[in-house]
Amino acid sequence: MQLSEDIKEWIAFCDELVYQMKDFKSSEYKKGVAEGIEMAVDMLKGYLEEYPEFNDPKQNK
Repeated sequence: MQLSEDIKEWIAFCDELVYQMKDFKSSEYKKGVAEGIEMAVDMLKGYLEEYPEFNDPKQNK
């Protein structure tokens, strides 16, 4: 498995984790953690825009 595939898989995992943490009777703490994860993933996506072979898995659904 290539690094780009691992990154895509990790981003998809984080997107699902954030969705679950925010939407299912979450405490303020869990919502804060979810927002932090979301910010980190968004920053990574921003860096990866420089690499044309990277496709955001969230946009491929």
